Amino acid sequence: MKAITFGSAMIDIITVISSQSIEQLSLSNSRRQFLLVEPGRKVEADKITRHIGGGALNTAVCFQKLGCEAAPIVKMGDDVPRDYIVKNCQAHGLDMSRVLIDQNEATGSAVMIASHEKNAAIFTQRGANTSLNEADLKKVSPLRADIIHAAPLSEESANMLPKIAEMAKEAGAFFSSNPGIRQITTRANTVLNAAKFMSLISINEVEAAALVTCLSAVDKNLDWGKPVDDEPVLQSEGGAISLLKFCETLHQQGPDHVLITHGSQGAYLYDGKTLHHQAVIPTTVAGTAGAGDSFVSTLAWGLRSGDDAKKALLQAAHNASSVVSYVNTTDGLLSAEELASRIC
Repeated sequence: MKAITFGSAMIDIITVISSQSIEQLSLSNSRRQFLLVEPGRKVEADKITRHIGGGALNTAVCFQKLGCEAAPIVKMGDDVPRDYIVKNCQAHGLDMSRVLIDQNEATGSAVMIASHEKNAAIFTQRGANTSLNEADLKKVSPLRADIIHAAPLSEESANMLPKIAEMAKEAGAFFSSNPGIRQITTRANTVLNAAKFMSLISINEVEAAALVTCLSAVDKNLDWGKPVDDEPVLQSEGGAISLLKFCETLHQQGPDHVLITHGSQGAYLYDGKTLHHQAVIPTTVAGTAGAGDSFVSTLAWGLRSGDDAKKALLQAAHNASSVVSYVNTTDGLLSAEELASRIC
């Protein structure tokens, strides 16, 4: 199969700091945590490494590992970081012929600080990733692929999601997308317009809760009802609602499959008939970055390959579990053969 990915291309600088070297503050009521750094203090790191990252590259490498011919369509600056990214992507076997250059912006970069629970705090400079426009899409048209995936897009680039969705439809491709929280909260209309053409939409519980208001606005007569005992629920601003009801409502906007990742509760996939659940695969966590990208791309690959929901979810969970056992976003990705050996 051929796979095309849209989204960000980044250089990830990952700093791993032992729990004894940096303080952690936890707020019990708001369930938030903070890393505390003393001004002027030099903190010793266990490791500082540099890697490729960003949603488009993470998912492209995942598809390539699974046996697809993968090509990311990304925008970068005309600078040394771009050369580093291209070289490393080519080492993974990716087709980098569709890289777009922005002469006015730098290639995106991020600095991650991993400590304590290893859920990294991330400082990001998006650069050229924000400037994808319709003229850029015309340069890469038409698209020819079996799978087209749109990772989170930001600022001007986020406005292109409906156009990417239309291009995927014209290509007859399995179109998956995991719009991020910024897209959902600032450009919900573009997400819902693109949803009409989605084969799979992937969001987490926070993003799902943000969509509740949008879906209510679309249908003034929508009644979320009251969850029955013991059924999975989604905590929205208006209180708990049935997760099944949410998935059914979002499914009516167009997506064939609705995926809700729910942290330690695992993931739920609605296929238009049944809400399937997949538990988290236990592992030792080194870093959580890239887990979502590996999950959604593996799931899209499985569904496009003809796997049933149960098998596709299990494969996605195993790949995500492997990814979080590494500090970066790509070293833990598994091949199709490795996945098969883990689920048998």
